[in-house]
Amino acid sequence: MNVPRSDPRWPALRRLRPPAFMLMNVGVITIAYALVMAAVMRGWLPAPADFATSLRGQTEWEAPLKMIVSILAGLLTIVGAWSAFGLRRWGLVVVGAVTAITPVTPVCFLGFPFALWTLWVLSMPEVRQHFT
Repeated sequence: MNVPRSDPRWPALRRLRPPAFMLMNVGVITIAYALVMAAVMRGWLPAPADFATSLRGQTEWEAPLKMIVSILAGLLTIVGAWSAFGLRRWGLVVVGAVTAITPVTPVCFLGFPFALWTLWVLSMPEVRQHFT
């Protein structure tokens, strides 16, 4: 959302855009990690033997379930960040921030500081009042 600096929503957007942008990146990285996991499992990408063996050693439903949950978490993170850019659906932005730290992939460690930053900014009354 592009608003002039005279718009009363400008301070809220100025505070919320950086963590929302980083959350969007975390969502993309989460999806990319899940797709790489799928490619390694199928044998399409070379990987260290212990990594590939640990993936293939899981039950036949465990690894695909982790990949599906990772993709869904990444999509929810992206949609939540996109909603933050438009100051829409405060609850969806909170869900997007929380899914960035879902411990399905190691990317949750990358998403943790940005999710906390987003939740901190969302808790500010001067930011929350501008959500529709």
